[in-house]
Amino acid sequence: MKFIITFDDVSGSLRTEQVLKHRPYPCILDAAPRSLGASCMYIIRTEAQTREEITAILKNAEIRWVKIIEEA
Repeated sequence: MKFIITFDDVSGSLRTEQVLKHRPYPCILDAAPRSLGASCMYIIRTEAQTREEITAILKNAEIRWVKIIEEA
């Protein structure tokens, strides 16, 4: 499944990119589309089996995020 992870600040997205690249997860740091809202500036696009898998990785790395959205 493909997911978009949103953040309040750029540091969370940069840290997530580092964490995911050290694991076998594809990830792309990208500017957030306007449809996600003005408060979100950067996103990470990634793939995983489940949303819970990504959530566990972020929690273990103590990274703060706003939302994890399944990408169509």
